[in-house]
Amino acid sequence: MKKTLLPLLFSVLLVFQVSAQVDNTMYFMDRLPQSSWINPAQTPDCKFHVGGLLIPVFGQLPPSMMFSLNIPVDYNDVIFHGEGEYADSLITPLHPTANFDDFLKKLRKVNNFSTELQLDFLNFGFKAGEKSYVSFDLSERLFFNFGLPRSLVEFAAKGNDAVRVADFTGLGVSVMDFHQLAIGYKREFSKKFSLGFRAKMLVGVADAHTTSSHLVLTTAEKTNYLRVESEYTVSTNVPLEVKLDEEGYVEDISMQSFDDQSVGSLIKQYGVSTGSYGFAMDWGFASDINSSLSWYLSIEDLGFIDWKRNATSFSLYDEDSMRFEGVKVSDLDAGNFENVINLDSIVGNFDEITYTEGDYRTWLPTKFYLGAKYKVAKRMSLGALAKFELLPHSVRPSITLSANFKPFKFTAATISYSYLDGNFNNLGLGFTVHPGCFQWYLVSDNLLGAALFPANTRSVGVRMGCNLVFGCVKKDAKNSRGKSKSSLTKKSKSRNSSVIPYRDYNK
Repeated sequence: MKKTLLPLLFSVLLVFQVSAQVDNTMYFMDRLPQSSWINPAQTPDCKFHVGGLLIPVFGQLPPSMMFSLNIPVDYNDVIFHGEGEYADSLITPLHPTANFDDFLKKLRKVNNFSTELQLDFLNFGFKAGEKSYVSFDLSERLFFNFGLPRSLVEFAAKGNDAVRVADFTGLGVSVMDFHQLAIGYKREFSKKFSLGFRAKMLVGVADAHTTSSHLVLTTAEKTNYLRVESEYTVSTNVPLEVKLDEEGYVEDISMQSFDDQSVGSLIKQYGVSTGSYGFAMDWGFASDINSSLSWYLSIEDLGFIDWKRNATSFSLYDEDSMRFEGVKVSDLDAGNFENVINLDSIVGNFDEITYTEGDYRTWLPTKFYLGAKYKVAKRMSLGALAKFELLPHSVRPSITLSANFKPFKFTAATISYSYLDGNFNNLGLGFTVHPGCFQWYLVSDNLLGAALFPANTRSVGVRMGCNLVFGCVKKDAKNSRGKSKSSLTKKSKSRNSSVIPYRDYNK
């Protein structure tokens, strides 16, 4: 087992050796319309914006998209310099001179390897009156998560002699591809309080999900006896043809044949009218405590998708699904060693997989944000943000500190420092530039950190794109209460012609 399973597990660690998030740095970038996607209470400072891949030329330079990867370990946790005679060599935790327990301490109970992709086809928003803002976006989203229990890595390395009870709960996969149509609304209820929400209609395209993941391997005092308790279910909407044996267990699985269907029919059935629909909500809250301090609360992707067409589930449920009582020494013979071991007798009961057809539901990875911003100068503010992302069988926390600048009316920049995936080497960068009506943006939670500490980083990702913006507020067009310069000047003159109207140079 060690010769086959451990190299596979470490291959997973090496393939997913970089991770990324981009939302934390963008949270306080209020000049960027996309910041309202993670805090609907945020209001862009332009009356109208439009962007996305469907906008000719400028909407595709750079392409409007977000991509991120996340894992719990970095490169130096898996490959590092040895000690003593191996000081000049690169080794792994499996090397005889390495302390494997030190590596295990870096792993969580369930370690999530995830990636997320969003392609923004079309988005626009406009100001409705003085206190409201309406937005719309159409995008394609893909989410992938693989859960790897720490006990599985430990069991593969040490064997059942050292690990008598191995709980593999959390071992599973979640893959979701879906279309998203979102409509947002933000309302300023007072000078210091505003609320926002985004309603999302979801159309599921493809899914494979471990809906139940309970696997426990127990070794008796005599290590030649193994027992596995299992309650494991994988559901999917992939069009499959399943062949059952006489007892009703799964005998063979294959993909359905599409030879008799046209390309247009396949796109309509499996890409547009999929029969799988869902709903999600984003909520946002913003409040000013005083003229310098504000705090924010938001929830993203609180929702689900009901998978109906081609929905199937494969289950393995048994309180004693595998037994292996070892091999008698008298039976050992070099000529028939493989027959004596007989792997089929070890895992034979795992062939008893049941198959059912029926709808099932999957939940989106919901995210919670709590932040505060303090204005230290006319064109500078400091931000602090805590984020919690709900993943299968675990919660992924992160904390970000940021400095936000608005040096000119057509630029904004943010520098951030974050704790992500148990790692502190995360330096992020975000900026927007909009000369005229074109606004280009790029945001990453660890773009600088990855460049400075490539072997110690776990975060490299990016959100980028281009917007067309119109009616943006000039730096002297409004005061802190949103009154125009002209109206304020008239009132000032009527009271005292020597009073100079207040101007907010933070815009």
